[in-house]
Amino acid sequence: MNLGQNTYVGLDTHRETINGTALETNGNIICNCDFPNTKEALTEFMKGFYTWNTNIAIEACNFWRGPYKILKDLGYKVKLANPIKCRQIARDKKTDKVDSKILADLIRINYLPEVYIPDEEILSLRDLTRNKISIMKMRVKIQVKIKSCLSRNGIAYPEKMWNVEGFRWLKKINDEEINGYLRIFEILKKEENILKRKIEKIVQNKEEMLLLKSIPGIGYFGAALIYSEIADINRFASPKYLHAYAGVVPGIYQSGTKTHPSKRKEVNYWLKWIIGQCSGKVTLKKSKLQNHYFKIRKKKGWKAARKSVARKMLTIIWFVLREKIPYHES
Repeated sequence: MNLGQNTYVGLDTHRETINGTALETNGNIICNCDFPNTKEALTEFMKGFYTWNTNIAIEACNFWRGPYKILKDLGYKVKLANPIKCRQIARDKKTDKVDSKILADLIRINYLPEVYIPDEEILSLRDLTRNKISIMKMRVKIQVKIKSCLSRNGIAYPEKMWNVEGFRWLKKINDEEINGYLRIFEILKKEENILKRKIEKIVQNKEEMLLLKSIPGIGYFGAALIYSEIADINRFASPKYLHAYAGVVPGIYQSGTKTHPSKRKEVNYWLKWIIGQCSGKVTLKKSKLQNHYFKIRKKKGWKAARKSVARKMLTIIWFVLREKIPYHES
């Protein structure tokens, strides 16, 4: 191998295996092989490549985090590829498969559709907030199961059933199936509270998240999730880019001189979800955002109003994080 030239590596990661391709600057294949998705096997594959002249591309799939961390710890330069754009490029090459050769080729010719990778602090906060959402969804499923069981047995239940009083009432029914669900519910609720306390502690020690909390409708969890999903606000040149990232504006499909709205695929669904939740909370408490909601709802209905509030909130978030000043209603 010529020490003076760069090397380009594409890694196609799967649960159990990785397919790796290494190319020279002129596109000649140095090696292509499959190996287990383990630290030892990846380290062995990369052993012949120097950290200072090797550029690595990994597709942003479910299994990128492990190999990425291993390679970064070894000192390599790693870029994450946008899977949707990579597939579009692969189809242009008359193949549906985005393999390691295509990834290596794209990084070699400097045409890799790159995805932003936050630092470890942000990634850890994302893991924490997303884990809380997963636990919450499991808890909600258990609540639905309990209601279904009650309905099946012809037992009418109160609307507000998940407080201490409602829990006691459910236990008094003494149904074997319901009791089983209640035990699971208690475990999930306990875990959810542990995660909630962890998140609140982190928010209290981070200026940006405390600034986000100054916006109506955003609490501790909302501030943590919004901050972790946005990461660096300077990635977004204006609020419109943040709107698009959160999926609160439609995409535009253009063919020749004709254009029409289309569903935007490249959105952050976690940010879209939380801004939707926060825009709902805004409608319950008196503020300028609440006034805006009722004004739009009167003209266009509640769905358009909620989306409009979400856009307004994202605009406020953009300014608050860029200027590092709390939100004040003037």
